[in-house]
This record gives sequence, structure tokens and C-alpha cells, in this order.
Amino acid sequence: MNHKPHCPVPVITYNGNLIVAAAQKYPKVAARLPANYLTETTTALGKLPTDVTGQKIAKGETGNLTAAQSANLDSLLHCMGQARKTAKLAFPGQTVKLHQEFQIGIHDSHELNAVLSRADIILASVQTTANLPALKLKGWTDAETQTFTAVRGTFPASTTTQQSGQSDAKKATGVKATDAADAYEHILTIQNAADLEFPATDPANAPARAEFKLGIFPPDHHVPPATPTPTPTPATTPATSKL
Repeated sequence: MNHKPHCPVPVITYNGNLIVAAAQKYPKVAARLPANYLTETTTALGKLPTDVTGQKIAKGETGNLTAAQSANLDSLLHCMGQARKTAKLAFPGQTVKLHQEFQIGIHDSHELNAVLSRADIILASVQTTANLPALKLKGWTDAETQTFTAVRGTFPASTTTQQSGQSDAKKATGVKATDAADAYEHILTIQNAADLEFPATDPANAPARAEFKLGIFPPDHHVPPATPTPTPTPATTPATSKL
């Protein structure tokens, strides 16, 4: 299982490339690693900038789709409101019917999918032969039904696209995290090989250890304990001189 990095991807990329370069410089370190390990590490690091860009694009597309639907959503909400208002007049006192078939009093979620689900229930209730005659007695016409149906029909394709965009954004985030963890694990392995080859117990190894960022990367996020505040020395009261 890979270690989870606790630093930004650009930091991993920058330091990782320096560490790979150091391993290529010292054949003894490379010899401690599996065949083609340095090449694999370079490939893993090379994925990270593309992953970050892909994640941002996926999230941006999701936002744009939501904005593009806003006008049709306003129209749909208007149709739903008109149907509910007419139903109240057509079926006074029928609380259960109004609640279940016309979704009056149901506002559990304002997510697009939840709104569309309520719209489908209301539209189906408007169209049923058990309700439509009573609605028409209160001013509802086939024109309102057609408008409601047409506006609702603008959503299936775009909604699917939006859900796909949200899914793509999540996938892009997941891919970035997986690739970052893979690259990070490779870097830590190279550093371990360098630490074994150039132990800190020999002061002469300091320059080589610095090239492998040993003790520098990964950054230490440990917060040292605060320096205790010294207890103030009580002020001494000058002795009163006796006359």
C-alpha cells in the first residue's frame, strides 16, 4: 500500500525530478533498485501535471453545464408552481393527494435530480385522466400541459451530461491522488536506497545526501512544542528603611 503524500503535487514533482537526477548520477544507488525503476519513476512524475490540468477542466465543465441549464430550470419551476396552484383549487382539502401527486409541501432537496423527480411526479399527475378534467375546470388547458412537457424534455440529455461531468471530476480527482501516491512511493524508495548507500553516520556523505533531499523532503509537518513561557520573577518590594 502506497504512502499518502501530505504535500502539494507541484512539490512532489519538483523534488521528485531532483531525486531521480541524483539517482542517475550515482550508479550504486540505482543498483539497489529494481530494473527500470528510475524510468518508471520519471513516467509517474510525468503524469502529475496532466492529472492536475484534467481535474480542473472536468470541474470547470461541470460548473458550465449547471449555468447553461438555469434558464430552463426557471421555466420548469414556474410550470410546477402553476400546476400546484391549480391543483389546490381543483382538489381542496385533499391533503394526501396534493402532497403525494402534486408534491405540495415537499422540498426535501434542491439538487437538480430531486427537482426533476418532483417535476416528473407532478407532470404525470397532471396528465392522468383522474385529475386532468378537474384541473381544466379551474383554467388549466392542454397548452399548459404541452409547455410543461416541453420544458421538462429539455433536461434528460443535459442532466445526464451534468452527472457525467460530476463523475468525470471525481474520477479525475481520484486519478490524481492515485498517481501522486504512486510517484511519492517511488521517490521514498529511491531516498531509502540513497540513505542506505550514503549513511548519515559518515560526515563525508553530507553532499550526496543533500542531492537526494534526505532530511529535507518530504517536508516535516510536525509542529514543535511551544517554548514554555518562563515564570516571571516576583517583583521584590524594597525594604522600608527604619529611622
